[in-house]
Amino acid sequence: MAPMLPKSLSTPSPIHTHSTTESIIYNSYSQIHRESQKRSSKCLVYILSGFVTLLAFWVVFSSIVLHVKDPSLQLRSARVIHISYNTSPSLSSNITMIATMKIMNPNFGRFNYGNGSVSVVYGTASIGGWEISGAKMEARESKEFNVMVNMRCSKILLVSGNNITNEIHSGMLKLRSYAKLSGTIYLLKIVKKRKTIEMNCVMNLNLTSHSFHNIQC
Repeated sequence: MAPMLPKSLSTPSPIHTHSTTESIIYNSYSQIHRESQKRSSKCLVYILSGFVTLLAFWVVFSSIVLHVKDPSLQLRSARVIHISYNTSPSLSSNITMIATMKIMNPNFGRFNYGNGSVSVVYGTASIGGWEISGAKMEARESKEFNVMVNMRCSKILLVSGNNITNEIHSGMLKLRSYAKLSGTIYLLKIVKKRKTIEMNCVMNLNLTSHSFHNIQC
């Protein structure tokens, strides 16, 4: 008769082994599922973070680079290179001035402008002017140029009456300088906008010192 084995050394029952295997498989599946959910959640967070970052970049890019700003036209200085005038027997005055002007393009795209004009005005009448040639300006470019203006005060004697005669006698002539340019701004071949810039300055011409004072634009 074969000896009986102790209970502790007996072979596990098939039912218990099957249950243990199912438990291991279930736990492994649950762990894999949880890890998959974590990866999916992280992926979604990364996608949302990337989208928010891209959106913020586009907002900043649009507000800085694609924002169209007005170019500016400034009168930097003015000086007299010739002046002659008489008040007797009749009023006659010839004045030649050189004005230094500056155009600034603050945009991140080029600015193409056509021909423009500079006028010197006394009261409501023009006494002289000059043409500004059209040109192309690159992004954020500034440039200065000189214009020569010949002024003849006899042109406005009939319009202004005795006012200009009185001012010439006083040695101080109040003038106004006006300029206008029109052009188009191009930004990255996306934005195309038409712009018109103007300059309006007042200044006093001292007929004694042959110089301009109190230039205000």
